Amino acid sequence: MTADLMRRRVTASLSACALAVLTACGSNVAVPASMTPSAVADRVIEATNGKITVPGDVRRIVSISYATGALLDLGVQPVGTSAIDENNPMELLPSQVEAAKRIESIGSGIETNIEKVASLDPDLIIVEGATAFDWGVKKLEGIAPTLYFGIKTPPDLLEAQRKIATAVGRDAEFAKLKADYEAKAAHIKSAYADKLATVKWAVASSYGGGEFLVDTRTSWVGRVLADAGATFSAASDDGKEHEVTYSDEKISVLADADVILVPRMFATGEVPQETRDLMAKPAWKLLKADKAGKVLPITYATTDRYGTSIDVLDQIATILKGL
Repeated sequence: MTADLMRRRVTASLSACALAVLTACGSNVAVPASMTPSAVADRVIEATNGKITVPGDVRRIVSISYATGALLDLGVQPVGTSAIDENNPMELLPSQVEAAKRIESIGSGIETNIEKVASLDPDLIIVEGATAFDWGVKKLEGIAPTLYFGIKTPPDLLEAQRKIATAVGRDAEFAKLKADYEAKAAHIKSAYADKLATVKWAVASSYGGGEFLVDTRTSWVGRVLADAGATFSAASDDGKEHEVTYSDEKISVLADADVILVPRMFATGEVPQETRDLMAKPAWKLLKADKAGKVLPITYATTDRYGTSIDVLDQIATILKGL
């Protein structure tokens, strides 16, 4: 994926407004024992910003961008996080919503409040975000050991979660998540082999501006579909890029798709307006999938970790049952 494409995808998920200065507070936030990492020896983690030594008794973690979901998947609750709302790329699982409400907000999108971070007295800061943005890593490193995982392609997200698990002493929890994902994908691949061999899938969305995006087999959901044994439409079968931009005049590139998945936001439960506008176009109404009622919304269309990827597999299984 080009830097411009990644920037467009992530920009739609980040808050565009600057964050007002927050009152310095929250340094007494307690971390439940059941949600803290296991105490182990200091370890060295190779991150985008180099080899970082992480203290073995780390308990107070500030997480930025995708790192929050990655930690909650592992049963670790940060003391501070980027704002969690429909403007930020950290869609939570339903089971994580209540825990997330108890985490102090340290900013929105890339607008991190450094003073707020410092007030939380973290012993580790984890940043997992697109390399297209400046996350202020140098400033964060002045507060506490900071792991920065720069994301260029969707598979980078899973590798980042693996390293985050090691950093916080949760390798076993990560191994279980990965094993559960692989087992579910294998079950779907076997149980629905006939349908998977004949049904062609595509993933499409739009941010307006007279263009739309087609995700490929190496995209966020494309990767999950591929692991489940899906067959892709011609436009989504191209794995050279993770997503390809087309003008609205090229909607016919989706003509051979039997099922078209479109994003549904976890925070609102709705398909974004720009994608709905795309689906309302006359050329879209001519698509085979639309005529058959097989343009279907999927939550976690930019699945960033194993927790949401498992949920995507469940959604794919439900769709397959109805075909």
